Amino acid sequence: MARVSYVELETATPEVRDIYEKTLGSKPGSVQKILAHRPEMLKNFLAFYASVGRALERRLYEMVYIRVSMINECHY
Repeated sequence: MARVSYVELETATPEVRDIYEKTLGSKPGSVQKILAHRPEMLKNFLAFYASVGRALERRLYEMVYIRVSMINECHY
């Protein structure tokens, strides 16, 4: 169970709902649902995340993602 509540599509503000629908295809992940408490942070996170994804080759991107998760002992 999350320590911070999720902002679900049904309860999201119009600004967050717009981000969910247009940017995330109405399928936000748990990180996005938590960041949605602060819409500006969510927007900045999505922009950063997209730029990193485009800057790296897909295989390297996935390896970095997995390695960082392992370092942080994140089993998610």
